[in-house]
Amino acid sequence: MAARFLAISAASLVAALSPSPAADHEGADIDGAAAEELRVLAYNIHMWQLRTGELAEVIREADADLVGLNEAWDGRRNDEIAETLGYNIVYGGQHPDPKHPPKAHTVNGFYMPQVLLTKHRIVESQVFNAMAAKGHERFDPEVPIYRGGTLAVLETAAGARFVTFVLHLHPWGDGDNEEMTSMRLAEIKGILKKLEPYRDLPTLLIGDFNTRSHLGGEGGWKVTRHLGAQGFADLYREVRPDHRSDPGLTCGDGRIDYIFYRGGLAPVDCKVVTKGVFGSEGYDHSDHLAVFGILKLKPGAGTEGR
Repeated sequence: MAARFLAISAASLVAALSPSPAADHEGADIDGAAAEELRVLAYNIHMWQLRTGELAEVIREADADLVGLNEAWDGRRNDEIAETLGYNIVYGGQHPDPKHPPKAHTVNGFYMPQVLLTKHRIVESQVFNAMAAKGHERFDPEVPIYRGGTLAVLETAAGARFVTFVLHLHPWGDGDNEEMTSMRLAEIKGILKKLEPYRDLPTLLIGDFNTRSHLGGEGGWKVTRHLGAQGFADLYREVRPDHRSDPGLTCGDGRIDYIFYRGGLAPVDCKVVTKGVFGSEGYDHSDHLAVFGILKLKPGAGTEGR
């Protein structure tokens, strides 16, 4: 599998963020000791609908140190955004079967790569085809759609380690569509198997899940229920528990983009990046809105045994 890395250039990191709605939590200690902050942006950029400079400005204004990009199909621009920001980068999702010829959106052998950009050191990474989806009328049964997955163990400046998985589950099929919801459930179970060796590390799951949440009302939302049963928390709902006053819609009338976390992390803030937030142009930039979240790494988390 192929992966790409760029070195961090400290001079190019810009912190230009006004206080967030939960700024009173920032800087607070957890359990009486200093806690490191993680600033996370999850964004489906709709096949690079926005310009590189526009995305760079949103990331800078958010002061995000961890960014997961979906539908970042242009390898040249993926590398360009990392170089512009001075971030480390890893992405992948190589098609495993050479009998399927490249399509227009295939990038150097990558097929729907999920991109991870970060200020943190990449200790190790894996890029692979997360799933293949068949059985739907909009799929060609002979050409599976591989959306890829990117997993990385990251290390903060203070030496704490955590694992991040950038995903993009398959589209189509609402909560009452048994076949489609079961397919996404199979995908998320496969992803959790990939994460099992890192069970002892704080974990982030970020990206476009293409499913609504059971926390937003009734429905057959199997993915979010399963993640909850596996100890993962939905950052947006942890911070904004009332789905009526804070629906958090990220794609039309659905909330389908998430930041999930488990182990050694505490919620601080989370919001949808609507037009005007961090200089975003909202739906003029993509068919999705980004999700931005702040978490604290609990003291000692990700440092045991090191």
